[in-house]
Amino acid sequence: MFLLFDFMLDFLIGLYVSLGFGTDEYKINVKIEKLAKDYPEVLDYYQKYQPFFEKDKELSEALLRLNLKDSANTKYVVDLIHIKISRFELV
Repeated sequence: MFLLFDFMLDFLIGLYVSLGFGTDEYKINVKIEKLAKDYPEVLDYYQKYQPFFEKDKELSEALLRLNLKDSANTKYVVDLIHIKISRFELV
C-alpha cells in the first residue's frame, strides 16, 4: 500500500515539474505578468529579452523574492529592470 502511495506521489511531482510548474522560469513569468498590470513596459522587455531575465542572477533573484504587496519592493524591482535593460541594450 505504501509503495503504491509513494509511486503516485513521485508520479504527481514528476508531472508537476515536467509541465514547468514550480520552476524558476514559471515563477518569474507569473511575477512579470502580475507586474505588467501596473508596468506594461516590463512585459514588453520580458518578451523581448526573456533569456536575459532568467539568466541574470541579480534580476532573477529579485523577481523570485518580489513581494507584489510591498510597493517599495515592487518599485525597486521595476527600477532594477529598467537599469539592467538599458545597460543590456547599450552593449
